[in-house]
Amino acid sequence: MEALANYTALLMIEKKKGVKALDDILADYKKDLLTKSEDGRTRESAGPITWGVRLGSSLAPSAWNVITYEKGAWIIHMLRRRLGDEKFLAMLRDICQTYRFRAISTDQFRAEVEKFAPPNSKDLKTFFDTWVYGIGIPAVKLNYSLVGLKLTGTLEHSEVPDDFTAYVPVEVQTGRQKSVYWLATGSDPAPFSITLKQHPTKVALLSADSLITQR
Repeated sequence: MEALANYTALLMIEKKKGVKALDDILADYKKDLLTKSEDGRTRESAGPITWGVRLGSSLAPSAWNVITYEKGAWIIHMLRRRLGDEKFLAMLRDICQTYRFRAISTDQFRAEVEKFAPPNSKDLKTFFDTWVYGIGIPAVKLNYSLVGLKLTGTLEHSEVPDDFTAYVPVEVQTGRQKSVYWLATGSDPAPFSITLKQHPTKVALLSADSLITQR
């Protein structure tokens, strides 16, 4: 609930000051989450967002605030990118109508996301397992090659446990058209293959749209 409240405030900033203002705030949030303590652990690694107030401790006194509000905002932002603005805003309206003056649990929120997610979103469970119930901010490397109109490559991450699993956004631009593909990454190079209709002018990992860093 706190993450939703914070992100709706960011939506107002975006509306008044533009997309760059939102991106700058999210970039600062990412830096906060990656800030390391004296023992070399990041703030984000204090625990999953579902721990709530239990995140706070003498070893990480600011962890509750940073994870609840800042990682929480990132979680909502990534869902927005996955759903698209139209469905995302429709979901927010539905939440307001259904849960007005009532609390919403994590499971209820997930059910709301499922209502507006694309059909057969098999990776939605992975999304919640990774970002809501888990910890870790991966450093991701994109490798790709093009043979004719077939784009192939791999996505590989580091700085997270070996069993970490995530889908990350890769933008492919052909002429004036931009398409974003959410592709799996792994501790071992995870392969992907995309058949295009035109020769791409740009292939890039969208690290500004996901809670990842680029290497």
